[in-house]
This record gives sequence, C-alpha cells and structure tokens, in this order.
Amino acid sequence: MTERSSRLVPTVATAAAVVVLLTMAAGVWLWSGLVRPRTPAETELEIAEGASVTAVAERLAEVGVAPSPRASRLYIAVRADGRAPRYGRYRFPAGTRPWQALEQVLDGRVAMFEVTLIEGLTADETGEVFVAAGVGDPSTWARLVGDPRPVADLAPRAASLEGFLFPDTYRFAVGIDARRVIATLVDEFEAVWRDLDRRPDSRWGSVDEVVTLASLVEAETSLEAERQRVAGVFLNRLDRGMLLQCDPTVVYALKRRDEWTGRLLRLHWQLDDPYNTYRYPGLPPGPINSPGRAALAAALDPESHDFLYFVARPEGGHTFSRTLAEHNRAVARLRRARR
Repeated sequence: MTERSSRLVPTVATAAAVVVLLTMAAGVWLWSGLVRPRTPAETELEIAEGASVTAVAERLAEVGVAPSPRASRLYIAVRADGRAPRYGRYRFPAGTRPWQALEQVLDGRVAMFEVTLIEGLTADETGEVFVAAGVGDPSTWARLVGDPRPVADLAPRAASLEGFLFPDTYRFAVGIDARRVIATLVDEFEAVWRDLDRRPDSRWGSVDEVVTLASLVEAETSLEAERQRVAGVFLNRLDRGMLLQCDPTVVYALKRRDEWTGRLLRLHWQLDDPYNTYRYPGLPPGPINSPGRAALAAALDPESHDFLYFVARPEGGHTFSRTLAEHNRAVARLRRARR
C-alpha cells in the first residue's frame, strides 16, 4: 500500500462515520418530529380552504398534533404522492402520532356527523335537526328554505323548498354550511324523483302537485298497504270537487301561523288559511312535509277505487268508506272504542 493510499483510508472512514452520524441524527430528528409524540387528548383543527402546506404544518404545530413544522413539510413533500392537504375540520383522537395526523389531512378524512331525517318532517323541523347539530341558525334556514330556486327546473311553481328536503340518513363533514346541506337534500330528492318517475303514464299532475299529495299521504298513514289507497281517496274527492278535509293540513296551517298547541279541535276547521282543506277546495298551496319514497310512489300511482272517506281504527290503520253513511258508522265505532 502506498503512502497516499494509507492516508486515504482514515479519510474515507471518517467521511463514512460522519454520514452514519448524520443519518442517525436525521433519523432521531424524524422520529422525534413524526413518530414519537402522541396527541395527549382529542384535538380538533380547522384547515382553511386554500391553506398552503406551510400554513397547515404551522397549524398542526400550534395545536400540538405535529410539533415540528419542518418535519411535517418534509413528510408531505416525500409521502404526499400527488395528494395535498384538504380543507375542513379534523378531529384527532388522543394518542394520534404526527405522521398519522398528516396522513389524515392528506386523505381529507375530516370529522363527520350523521343525521337521520324521518319521513314527514316539515322544512322547519328539518332545520331544527340541523341547527341542533351545529349547522346554521333558524333565521338562515328560514331564508334558504323559503327560496325555491334550487328546484325551479323540476318544480317551477314551487313556492319554497317544503317537500323537497328528502328524508334519509346523511353523513356530513363537521363545519358544513346550511346551503350545502340543503343542496344535498334537494339533490337526493331529485335523484329519487327521477328513479320513480321512469314509469310511463304515472304522473297525473305537475311535480309540485304530486309532491303535495304525497305529503298528505305521508301525514295520514305509515302503512305500506294503505298509501296508494289513501292517495286514491284524495284523488277521488278532487275529481268530485269535494273538500279534502285532511286534518294534517289544518295542523300545518296552525304551525305556520305559530298557533299550534298540540291539539286539533273542531273549531280549527274554520281557520281562514289556504292550507286548511276543510275550508279551501283542492290541494293546499304546497306540500306540508317531506314525503319519503313510498309516499311519492303512492302519489304517482294511486289505487283506483271508489272510496271517498277514511277514519283511523283503534287497532291501527284505517277504515275506508264509499258513502257518508258508511263513514259516519265507522266514526261512531271509533268514538265508542275511545270511551
């Protein structure tokens, strides 16, 4: 070995040792910045739309989820694989490591909440459900629901979104605004409507008329076997120019006037309100609730029969009658059963 070669050996060894040390130091730094820390308690974080990688890294450090902004930026640069931090509200469970939080942000796994809207809720009641879930406030919901433009193409004569906020179970991102929620509910209604209305010769009226009838059916019965029959009764009465005399329309009229006390009385049948079908002929001006798929299907395809009346049975369901005399006897039986 030459003298020059003998001098190179320690130099190379020293350089290799430096590289090893630097690599170990980098590993320790990455471990301390991305792996070792754990979120001590459940933490929520809002990432603004359009936030830069630097801003996201700094926000994660501010709340203690990923304490090293530099390590977070490096992780995103190396591991993003075409992904970018997604805006929204995030919930990090206690024990979350920084790299796990970064993956959650890159995947857009925002905090979610679930809401179930049952059939027959009014638009106001739907708004109350979402306000309770932290979406909007009553005045915002009243303003948005009163604007029929989201359904103008489908139902140009609709005066509001009453009837078009489809009942179902939904999952939304925490922090979503009321306008986006309403758009989702309306989109779901339109999807269901397109699916139901594919049958030929099924629609007997305009969209808003069919939805209005469906809302009456929804309010009167929850029995699958009765929905088409109830729809047929209402159509028979409309064809004969008879008043619909639908109690739920009176309740709706009282609610919209803020006069509902929880009990319907005969004197309410004289209420001067266009939704009172004991006083005003034809269908009410619009839907009185959000009908579900089954009620919409029944309104599109009513049962053909000659019944003109129905009254609730004590054991459930309804008794249907063709004449007023039959109906009066059914009502008398109901009253005796209630004594």
